[in-house]
Amino acid sequence: MLIAIIGGGLQGVEVAYLSKKAGFKTMVFDKTPDPPAKGLADDFVHVDICQIDQASAFLEKADLVLPALESDKALAALNLWQKNSTIPICFDFNAYKVSSSKQRSNKLFSRLGIPKPMDWPQCGFPVVVKPSFGSGSLGVRIISSKDEWEKSFNTRHPKDPSAKEPWVVEEFIKGPSYSLEIIGSRGRYETLQVTELFMDEKYDCKQVIAPVEIKAELIRNFEKSAVTIARDMKLDGIMDFEVILHKGEMKMLEIDARFPSQTPMAVYASTGVNMVEILADSALNQPLDSFFLSQKPEPAPDHISKPISKPISKHIPKHTPKHVIVEHILVSPKGICIKGENIMKSCGPLHLETDFFGADEAVTSFVPGLNKWVATLIVKGETRKEVIKKNNQILDGLARQYNLSLKQDNL
Repeated sequence: MLIAIIGGGLQGVEVAYLSKKAGFKTMVFDKTPDPPAKGLADDFVHVDICQIDQASAFLEKADLVLPALESDKALAALNLWQKNSTIPICFDFNAYKVSSSKQRSNKLFSRLGIPKPMDWPQCGFPVVVKPSFGSGSLGVRIISSKDEWEKSFNTRHPKDPSAKEPWVVEEFIKGPSYSLEIIGSRGRYETLQVTELFMDEKYDCKQVIAPVEIKAELIRNFEKSAVTIARDMKLDGIMDFEVILHKGEMKMLEIDARFPSQTPMAVYASTGVNMVEILADSALNQPLDSFFLSQKPEPAPDHISKPISKPISKHIPKHTPKHVIVEHILVSPKGICIKGENIMKSCGPLHLETDFFGADEAVTSFVPGLNKWVATLIVKGETRKEVIKKNNQILDGLARQYNLSLKQDNL
């Protein structure tokens, strides 16, 4: 199996990593010469995918094309190329059109009755202001008061001069953040493991923990909301969902109908479920035994992401999930920092290491003698307490070995 991964950024890293775990060969395409995913790929094609005639000869060698980027121009070029090729593209262009706009997504949530943060000006301050397009923390601002609003904006609906739509303005709510992926088509979907997200000071996800320790009812409500949205959008592929648990209710923040980063790696480390492998099976018309949410066994009342006793699909884990921490660190003469995933773009191509300073695995730019490097650490344990202790020991050991200060948040 040869998978053409379109985009060598952080989503491309995720796809390349999971492809390697599935035993697939990979060919990464990117317009920059040294993207992060280059070091994880079997082959690298330095080309702007928008120049589709140049890229086509390479694309036709693949068994499957999996876009791992969020460029409208690049996706339009691939969509056009697909019409004249027999190579399947694992991407739902229609669902992405909705999910890539926070304005459209919010209207969808309201229509379906999905709990979400309250819109401004119906809510009071503080509010969060974010571009309608773009994922992650890019452009996110928190406005705490009317005075701060008036200093920052002079209109009810702020808009970047280059933006296609007004920015989203809604109530800023606090609480733990959770993520969930769903995969399927034609109304039949599998919800995967829920993970917990931890953000840095710029609201960029720095750490993912699995399994989660929340009530079974909250997980069921999250899954039902995800399935409701996927069915309404007639999803064909993968989508991820992010919520905040606020005052006992899961409130939907955003959806993304494209391959995510960070959480698939954590889910794989915890459960062995490989989202790239599932998508490849689905795209190549192999049976998935997908199931409706109602067919999944009910979790026990004290549910803490416990294993399913009788697997419904070959992709559902047959063992108790491992406890896992996936986090991003930056090591430099200034110290060791746990930061949002965007630091992983800063040090060139990444590669995979095992038993990395005590971590089970790491995707990293580290080479001996380098004084600045990054790593996504993957740390496993039998309990949450054990994995947190192991993770802290790894960071403390790095600090001692390199005589650096450790700047971290306590879990």
